[in-house]
Amino acid sequence: MSLETIFETRTGVIGVGSMGQNHARIYNEISHLVGVADPNEVQGRKVAERFGVKWYKNFEDMLTEVNVVSIAVPTSLHLSIASKCLKSGVNVLVEKPLSNNVKDAQEIVNLAKKTGLTLAVGHVERHNPVVSYAKQAIEKGDWGEIITLTSKRVSNFPDRITDVGVLFDLCIHDIDISNYLSNSHVDSVYALGGNKVAQYEDYINLCLSYSSGLISICETNWLTPTKVRKLGITSSTHYIELDYQNQSIELFKSEYVNLDKSNLYSSSLQLETINVPINKGEPLKIELIDFLNSVVSNKTPLVSGEEALEVVRISTRALESLKKQKVIKIKRK
Repeated sequence: MSLETIFETRTGVIGVGSMGQNHARIYNEISHLVGVADPNEVQGRKVAERFGVKWYKNFEDMLTEVNVVSIAVPTSLHLSIASKCLKSGVNVLVEKPLSNNVKDAQEIVNLAKKTGLTLAVGHVERHNPVVSYAKQAIEKGDWGEIITLTSKRVSNFPDRITDVGVLFDLCIHDIDISNYLSNSHVDSVYALGGNKVAQYEDYINLCLSYSSGLISICETNWLTPTKVRKLGITSSTHYIELDYQNQSIELFKSEYVNLDKSNLYSSSLQLETINVPINKGEPLKIELIDFLNSVVSNKTPLVSGEEALEVVRISTRALESLKKQKVIKIKRK
């Protein structure tokens, strides 16, 4: 579907804080942005005036004017707001996580099915061009059999987050990517971590064990004075490193040259490094184009409600593991 086709889609944004104003910026570029809703009049009017649209103090007053909205509010409000939007006949993209508990997430998914409307969830990293490339390479067998995934997603403490810990804010990205690239189901989770400066956990190391045999290790924290967003993939043929921020991929292969088993010290390891050319793009813009195309074409978005629900289920069990300090099995639904 072309940008011209979705340009006339009437869109709105509910919540124009850090993330929501970026949704508004992009909707203003690729669709007919009608308005933004936020109870904070100063912030709401500021964003509305920037794009020449209407500000709504009450988001419900905007629902009769749009057929698509992004919901970028605190996680605890996702169910109540998404429900009102869907019941009003409005297609929704809910920023990640879909909810902070399985019950609410399931309710949103059920309501979207009942209404027949599109529900997308903002696991934006899924739309990163490096992830798209990796998915295709894995499916084509270019990288052999994937054995382990090792994620590192660390940064300093964000003042904007007050209702969840680092697992539901950051680590949830890597849980989703692990599910996507593994094309398998998580059998068990094991988490270690704690909190140093935050009310909730602000550092966590998570191990996901998949039914395929793949293992995914996720290191996440709000305590590191630099921002790192990387994924290492160990396969039967390569070691691959994805950098989400730089949108770069490096492939590494090696072999011993002049191997003398009686004198390994003198043997040399020949390393081949390949920099993969990536067509870079803003993941959020790619995500919103996918969402609007899904609405217009009546197709499933790249990140469906069911997939996001599974991520919430795994994350909830991970928090249980963190609390109980033991491996938690995950039952299939």
